[in-house]
Amino acid sequence: MSRQESKLRIGLERLLSDQQHTLKGRRFAVVMNRSSVNVDVLLACDLLAEKFPGQLRSILSPQHGLWCEQQANMIETAHGRHDRPDVPVYSLYSKTRRPTEEMLSDIDCLVIDLQDAGTRVYTFIWTMLYCLQECAARQISVVVLDRPNPIGGMISEGPLLDVACRSFVGEAEIPMRHGLTIGELAGFFNRRYGINAELVVVPMEGWRRNQYFDETGRLWVPPSPNMQAVQTAVV
Repeated sequence: MSRQESKLRIGLERLLSDQQHTLKGRRFAVVMNRSSVNVDVLLACDLLAEKFPGQLRSILSPQHGLWCEQQANMIETAHGRHDRPDVPVYSLYSKTRRPTEEMLSDIDCLVIDLQDAGTRVYTFIWTMLYCLQECAARQISVVVLDRPNPIGGMISEGPLLDVACRSFVGEAEIPMRHGLTIGELAGFFNRRYGINAELVVVPMEGWRRNQYFDETGRLWVPPSPNMQAVQTAVV
């Protein structure tokens, strides 16, 4: 299946087309990395800055950095700046794993657009959880742009996390293979743990739960250095 033949529209694409009212007149930051792209492999920050001029205030990056270049698990990423759009880049895998008061002080809304790998130990979903908690505490709304679970949404398997062992590679009682999209996880976390953030999930269109990522017609952009192919997520 070619990219042109795919009927999938991810949350990012829907936000930019028929869900623009979600960000109308709002100052926002976006949590993203190099894999946060549309069907034409254009970066979410560039697309959002073009569609909503002057509203994007900063970029927040998860583990492995904005450009997914940090290889070793425990190497933290420094803050930086993105040239186009000209905004600061705050690392959420630095001295802090959570967005700070400084990072959230100039926004009304936090947009999250991350490609998960479908497993509990992949840290992007816990970055999202921390963002929900910190935004709820400051009455900042959260918009999660949904993306496919690369290993499908039909199967969950493996033991639930023992809550006594919670850490950045597992913060909630979900199985090792959770079978949910990042948007579905956002709603689950928000309800299950009483976070009560003002949450909007922009859903996908055209994704079938039995689809693996290589069946969507999309180009796989590695969300971290060792996640070079969908087969890695399967393993």
